[in-house]
Amino acid sequence: MSEDICKFINKSALLHKRVMAKILERFELTYAQYQVLKTIKKHDTLSAKEILVHLDTDKATLSGVLGRLEKNGLIKREKDPKDKRLMHISLTAASIALCSNVEDIERQCANDLTKGIKPREVKNFMNVFEKLIENQKDKLADETTQE
Repeated sequence: MSEDICKFINKSALLHKRVMAKILERFELTYAQYQVLKTIKKHDTLSAKEILVHLDTDKATLSGVLGRLEKNGLIKREKDPKDKRLMHISLTAASIALCSNVEDIERQCANDLTKGIKPREVKNFMNVFEKLIENQKDKLADETTQE
């Protein structure tokens, strides 16, 4: 049964990513770029290291995404006045507007996703899913300490 849970989680995540990728094509964004923008928007300003932690991705992937976002005028990087090695990454006016448009569409996708499911059931599912994620993080930490 746990194998089935993993298959369902994976299938759902892949389908969501495909749906969002199709939507994001209209805005000339990739799914990874949008996730970075959303994360920065939520926190106003972040360092690359903080974005890595929030998105649980790798440096190489993030570096490429940040480079493309900056080239397209969607983020700006500013050196920390106290520590020149630290870069603060924030959104531009263009990306703030872009995120607002995509968030409206994303909300509609979430409504479509939960169509026919009672709010109480959605809440219960979210609680269970949070526990699944927590368990996976614990397992990853255990495996990492055994290396």
